[in-house]
Amino acid sequence: MRHQVKLDVDRRRFLRGVGLSLALPTFESLRSTVQSQVAHEPQAKRFVCVAPDYGIHPESFFPQQVGRDYDMPPVLAQMERHRSDFSVFSSLDHPDVGGGHACTRTLLNGIKAADASGDRRKLLSLDQLIASRIGTDTRFPALVTGQGAPVAYTQSGISVPAIADPLRFFDLLFVDEDGKTKARKRRSLADNSSILDVLLQDSRSLRHQLTRHDRNKLDEYLTAVRETEHKLIRRQNWLDIPRPVAKFPKTDEDADDSNDPYGMSLFYEIMVLALQTESTRVLVYQMPGGNRLFPFDGVTLGYHTLTHHGKSPERVKQLKIIDSYYLSNLAQFIDRLKTTVDARGEPLLDSTIVMFGSGMGNASSHSSRNLPALVTGGRLEHGSHHAFPKKGNRGTPLCNLFVTLLQQLGIETDRFASSTGDLNHLLM
Repeated sequence: MRHQVKLDVDRRRFLRGVGLSLALPTFESLRSTVQSQVAHEPQAKRFVCVAPDYGIHPESFFPQQVGRDYDMPPVLAQMERHRSDFSVFSSLDHPDVGGGHACTRTLLNGIKAADASGDRRKLLSLDQLIASRIGTDTRFPALVTGQGAPVAYTQSGISVPAIADPLRFFDLLFVDEDGKTKARKRRSLADNSSILDVLLQDSRSLRHQLTRHDRNKLDEYLTAVRETEHKLIRRQNWLDIPRPVAKFPKTDEDADDSNDPYGMSLFYEIMVLALQTESTRVLVYQMPGGNRLFPFDGVTLGYHTLTHHGKSPERVKQLKIIDSYYLSNLAQFIDRLKTTVDARGEPLLDSTIVMFGSGMGNASSHSSRNLPALVTGGRLEHGSHHAFPKKGNRGTPLCNLFVTLLQQLGIETDRFASSTGDLNHLLM
């Protein structure tokens, strides 16, 4: 359901200068200007991606009917209470990816590293692009968490390491360091900054001696150095700004791991806190994958083994238990986003786009066709199952959906990666 943006002029407007923030009074003469600005604000301000390694069992996820009145398959049924607040898509592909295990890493960029023709900048992922546009005034422009295959890549095509432990995730966001630690970091940041200055100067002097191919390599290198330089500057600027205060989510110390294997619900709860406190606006959660054994009744084999089920009824049965757990945790995450309000008193879900998806469509056949994709939040038009026509063995590019998400976040573009258009007519 589409929500109206509030047009109230509040007093949370600031003049900023050398370490000071002064609240402005309300000026009647500025009311119409502010109202106009608010009315044209992006409909969404935050982005979260949740990525299972090997997709979801297709027959248990994709509805048979299109439109609003579809029957929920057993795994998707975990989201039944949010039916009117999410959209599910079928027959979306990354057309040029092909199959194999490497496609699990292509969810957010639609390209394998081996196909980048030596230009790793092509690997830039959706989350990192979004972060460069809407995350630059937060402590962390983007954060990647979880224990699954990497799906986030920087502007220079480097895989972003994930925070794999929920306690470390919480500490990074909400635990301030002591004075000695800050002083040590300040010295380290200064040293690294000096080293980067030397590297940049030396690399520029080399440029006129290089072939075109080598100059392209140098440009990639300089891009990576500039990314590091920007990160150092950001860390210096935030070093003395206190972190927000938050309580660690309650846990049942007597509960066994079968209630929350690999800390999944903890990750989700901390992600909500991260968004609520404006510590970041962009999050990626790489769900636990590999061949982990999930300690559930009826599950006796590792996750990877079960995804490669070969249509074995017993293995499919076990896989559906894990997939249902994934979707039930996603549903609980949506519950929290609906009941947690932001600084304006509005539910976080209203201004947060959450995308659930994978670069693997059918792990049993190593197929990257018909990728699972579900989107909720962000004031988009939800409640339907959307299916798309195929051209031969190819479906509509998943990146068409990404273009719509970018635009809803206020990022003006009509292209991303392999896109051929957008899905605005369905969602906006």
